[in-house]
Amino acid sequence: MFLRLTMLSLFLVVLSATTRAQEGKTSRLGEPVFPKLEYVNLNEEFGFRTDVMRGFGARVDDARRDADAAAVAGLAVQLQFAEKFAGRTARTVTAMQVLREAARIAEEQQSAEAVDAISLAAEQIPSSAAIVQHLRDAAQLFAQRGEGDFLGFVRIVNACDRVLDIYVDGKYMGFLYDGEENVFSTGNGTTHTRVTDAFGNTVSEVLYVKPDETVSWTIEP
Repeated sequence: MFLRLTMLSLFLVVLSATTRAQEGKTSRLGEPVFPKLEYVNLNEEFGFRTDVMRGFGARVDDARRDADAAAVAGLAVQLQFAEKFAGRTARTVTAMQVLREAARIAEEQQSAEAVDAISLAAEQIPSSAAIVQHLRDAAQLFAQRGEGDFLGFVRIVNACDRVLDIYVDGKYMGFLYDGEENVFSTGNGTTHTRVTDAFGNTVSEVLYVKPDETVSWTIEP
């Protein structure tokens, strides 16, 4: 009888460990979803004879890296001004693209304040109503993470050959070198995770976190 109970206990432990292992995910970096702009000459693309867009690309890159949705939305308005001034759009990026990127950040962060900022910016950008409507529809589900007020944890493992910027629920959490890992606390239910390298290659996952549980996510090249 004792032997049976011991074997049953071992089986349950192994089953539990297997179940937890199955909850982990492995992803590969994908192609960039938004251009890196620091070294793009937008003045040349617009045909400006003055430095109207000087430093614009670097500001966009910095705001995106900081996951500052309001700043990105404000830069979309500046780009819209340049488009109107030039009478055309640039080859590399448009105001609509920048506004969509701001909306993505706001949605991952579930930030009502960011939604308001993007809605205000959209008033200056023609044909952007669909972006705002999608964001407002998504906002109806903000904070519906799951039942109970508790913490879960996400372990992110960098198995790439490069440094990765880490985002959890749209917030910049720092970076990991190749071979490093770190555990980040988060709320219960669905958690948005994203990593990006210096070239803009990126991948995201939605992880479901249970009470006091650690879900692992490994990123490979």
